[in-house]
Amino acid sequence: MTLTVTLLATAGLLPAPALAGPPYQVSVIQSYHPEYNWDAQYLQALQDEMGERCELTAYSMDTKHLPKSEWPQKADDIAGRIARNKPDLVVIGDDNAFSLMATRVADMNIPVVFLGVNGGESQYPQALHHPLITGVLERPFFEQNVRHMRKVLRHDQRFLILTDDSPTMNNAIGEYFGDTRSRTIHGTQVDVLMTNSREQWLHAIASAADAGTDAIIIGTHHTIYDHDGQYAKPDELMAEAWATAPVPIFSLWDIFVGDHKAAGGFTVSAYQEGVTASRLALMILNGTPVSSIEPMKSLSGHFVYSRKAMEHWHIRLSSLTASQTAFIE
Repeated sequence: MTLTVTLLATAGLLPAPALAGPPYQVSVIQSYHPEYNWDAQYLQALQDEMGERCELTAYSMDTKHLPKSEWPQKADDIAGRIARNKPDLVVIGDDNAFSLMATRVADMNIPVVFLGVNGGESQYPQALHHPLITGVLERPFFEQNVRHMRKVLRHDQRFLILTDDSPTMNNAIGEYFGDTRSRTIHGTQVDVLMTNSREQWLHAIASAADAGTDAIIIGTHHTIYDHDGQYAKPDELMAEAWATAPVPIFSLWDIFVGDHKAAGGFTVSAYQEGVTASRLALMILNGTPVSSIEPMKSLSGHFVYSRKAMEHWHIRLSSLTASQTAFIE
């Protein structure tokens, strides 16, 4: 699927240089699809930030729907279009597209800016050191969430980070926690459970209070299956968690916050990741060498809360936090 839009400029996190010369052609390669909430948010950020003199063409790899065996052919198709169109710069979103396309595009002598990439140097040693590739390594805000939750909750002795056992979370957990699965953060014991078992995931939620857990922090939960091998849909998992959890549920990502989902938290924002990536792209289009811009970790998260979930979990925010929070519903 191809979507062409004109981009508009605003002020933001990094200064957006005024571009000289003719309109620039910028292609975006999405790992997923434009209707997916994460993709929709960062595409909107690119639209808002990149400037009237840029035109964006987005290509969807659709890896949430296509079987993995078909990904290489999809990559070939998009690579062919990139080679024919010869854009001035390519933005790549998330690991699936990055692993298949980043060095391939850069080897066409086209600068690449990535966002939403969870892997690190062990997964992408060539790409992350390529002189024409830079971008934003997506990293959840573990410490900030724990510090925030300690201010919100009356009981804060022990939290559980509950995630799927996916490459996304293995990279994030491994980078912060190393080989341990329990750590004291700001005076609170924080345990980690990574599982692809639906039964184990739901049991950890239902038994949280009995285990002495005061709150649960949800990570990604997109690679979970039941004992019969049936895929557990994330929204259905969260709806069951909502109904059975004896303690409040928070989230590392804003896309998991809402009615019958997590209450909120200090979250990674697809929009903010898109803002940062677009500012890097503008710097490059304005003449800054790609090799001079080191890949960076997520720069800023934001407070996001669901009013319905706050009511469900009896959560109240301070006036200061509430003034900085984006509320859903």
